[in-house]
Amino acid sequence: MSNRRGSKALLLALLVSTATATAGADGTLKGFMFGDYYAVLSADEADSNPEKRNALQFRRIYLTYDRIIDDTFSTRYRLEAKDAGFGNASKMEPFVKHAYLKWKKGLAGADLYLGLSGTPTFSIAEKAWGYRPVEKTMLDLNKIGSSSDLGVALKGKSGKLGYHLMVGNGPGQKPEDDNGKKLYGSLSMEAAAGITVEGYADFNMRPADQNQLTIKGVVAVKKEGFRGGIEGFSRTNKGVAAGKDVTITGLSAFGTLPLSDSLKGFGRLDMVSNDATDTSDLLVIAGLDHSPAENIHLMPNLYIQMPDGPDPNIQARLTFFYRY
Repeated sequence: MSNRRGSKALLLALLVSTATATAGADGTLKGFMFGDYYAVLSADEADSNPEKRNALQFRRIYLTYDRIIDDTFSTRYRLEAKDAGFGNASKMEPFVKHAYLKWKKGLAGADLYLGLSGTPTFSIAEKAWGYRPVEKTMLDLNKIGSSSDLGVALKGKSGKLGYHLMVGNGPGQKPEDDNGKKLYGSLSMEAAAGITVEGYADFNMRPADQNQLTIKGVVAVKKEGFRGGIEGFSRTNKGVAAGKDVTITGLSAFGTLPLSDSLKGFGRLDMVSNDATDTSDLLVIAGLDHSPAENIHLMPNLYIQMPDGPDPNIQARLTFFYRY
């Protein structure tokens, strides 16, 4: 085990040193980190001593190398690492998040991506929410898809209409595990000044006709310092519960408003219903965003999960984010 970890560490060091040596002339090496100090204030009674649980954690560390080959082609290679979780003895180990070749205006005036690239599943909603360091978007948090996938993607704009189409393996950063593929499609439009609407769907071909269909809509608003939006989705998993279909639906509303030059307030409410467990869960997030310098954010927030049951899960967090 120690030899394997040593080999991974050596490989990462070689990759970083090679990228650093070439970054000045041919590309850029950059990244960002976020995490928090959290303390559990209330939790399910089934959890062992949850009220005593508190920790500092890195929830994500990214290292990105971008290189422009010429006016037409560019590449990206990104590593991601994260905390294994409270009580887990495993160390943080990086994995490949992105690895793709981009052909600018390569097909019908659109950018063509080949490799492991970002999917359209969360991108517009995540930008509208704006607080990925605090929490994932609703679909991401509930594992309705992956933020990146290995495949071919087409991304572009035509007037006020934006589109992002993709054919991928389906399992995200993991290896392919069946003979089907996943089809993604996002169409977005600037409906009015500062207002963007998106319609999205994906279809994941699974074995034994247990296919997955997801549809969603987003309305994002950005006006006079305010940023926010609404996201709703429906996921149908075919034939997974004794041959019957299972549907998961959700609605998320979120927003942020400046309070001063360096301080903002933000909030979010998620409601998710799952037919398989006959549950309806709520998530409430509220906090402040203090930015003492560019690309540095300190964000105290209260994180409340209210699943079906007597005990809510409540955490007090001090979330941090910085770029390097």
